[in-house]
Amino acid sequence: MSTNYLDLDLISNLSVSSEQAAFPVVNALNLNRRSKVWRSNGFWNITSSNNIIIFRETVAVDKTATITVGTYASSTALYTAIKAALEVNGDSTYTVTSDTTTLKVKIVSNGAGGGGIFQIAWPTSSMAEILGFSTTEEDTGALTYVADELRISTGEFIQFDFGISTLPTAFILIGPRNRPIRITPSATIKLQGNETSVWTPGSVNTEITLDYDSSVIASISSTGLWPEALRYARLSIEDLSNPEGYVEVGALFLGIFFESTRGQVQYPLQSQYEDNSRVSFSEGGQTFSDIREKSETFSIGWSGLTVAEKEEIDDVWDTLGIANPFFVQFDPSLVFSSAASKMIRYVKFVRPPAYRLISPGNYEATMELREEL
Repeated sequence: MSTNYLDLDLISNLSVSSEQAAFPVVNALNLNRRSKVWRSNGFWNITSSNNIIIFRETVAVDKTATITVGTYASSTALYTAIKAALEVNGDSTYTVTSDTTTLKVKIVSNGAGGGGIFQIAWPTSSMAEILGFSTTEEDTGALTYVADELRISTGEFIQFDFGISTLPTAFILIGPRNRPIRITPSATIKLQGNETSVWTPGSVNTEITLDYDSSVIASISSTGLWPEALRYARLSIEDLSNPEGYVEVGALFLGIFFESTRGQVQYPLQSQYEDNSRVSFSEGGQTFSDIREKSETFSIGWSGLTVAEKEEIDDVWDTLGIANPFFVQFDPSLVFSSAASKMIRYVKFVRPPAYRLISPGNYEATMELREEL
C-alpha cells in the first residue's frame, strides 16, 4: 500500500462522531503505533421521531419528557439531556447513567415528586428503541429501571475530506496486533464516498459494505473503491450493542497501492514468528515469564522487476525508510491463504531493500519486513 490519503500531512480535514479524550481519532491516523487507538464515546442522533419519554409520578397522570433534538457527541451529554427533560416536566429528581455492570441505560427517580411513584410508558415513548427498552410493556413498580438491551450509540463515523475529488483503491482497518478488533461481528460497517459532506439518505454518491473480520477489515480494488473520484469519504460503523461500550480502531489506510505487473515475488516466502516475552529460571528450575507481544518477520524476493517497478519501490523506501510502517498484502489472489485479510500485514522495513541488476531493464530485489505492534 504505497500512498495513504489519510496521512495527516495530506488530508484536508477530519471529523468524527465521538471520541474519548484519552483515545482521540487522530490516534487511528498516527500510523507509527497501531496500539494507540481511537475509541468512540457514544454518538446519538436525536430527531423529532425518537425524542419522547412518557412517564408518571402520580397514578394515571401522564407527563411528557421531550429531549432536545440534535446530535450528542457522548452518552453523558445525552443522559444529561434526558435528566433535564424529565425534571422540567416532573417533580422528582432523576439520574440517568450507564449501569456499571451491564453498561445498559439506567434511569433512577428519587420518588420525591407527585405521588411518589415512577412509571414509564415505553410502548408510547418514541425513545424506547434507541435506549434499548422493550416496547411491549410499561416499566412500573420501582424507582430504578435498566434497559432490556445494550445500546451504546445510534452509530459512529469518521469523515475524511480529501480537499479534491479522489479515487482510492484500497481501504484497511486494523486493531492492536494480538487481540481482536473491538467491533462486533453483528456490526454494519460501510465505506461511503460523496462529493459533499451531506450524508442523509439519498444524498450519498456511493457506499460499500465491508465484510467483518476480527483482525483486518479491508477492501481492495484495482479499478477503485467507487465508480468515480469523490471529495469526501466516511467510515460508518453501526455497532449499537458492543459489550465493550465503544468501538475501537487501531490504524486506518485509505489510498492507493502498488502492484508489479512483470516483476513477481518469488517462492519461498520466508517468515518467522517472534515472541518478545522474557522467560527466566529460578534456582529450583521453575520458569517465570514476562509476557510480551508476539509479532512476525518476513523475507521476500522479487524477480523480473522493470525499471519503473524498481523505481516505484525506491519511492516507497524513500518515503518510509525504516522508521515508518506501511501495509502489505502478501497474497491478493489467495494462492496460499484462506482469506485475503489473513495476509494483510502492518510492517516496517528491517533494512533497506537490496537490488541486483540482472540484465538491462531487469532487476531482482530482496526485502526484510517486521510486523508492527
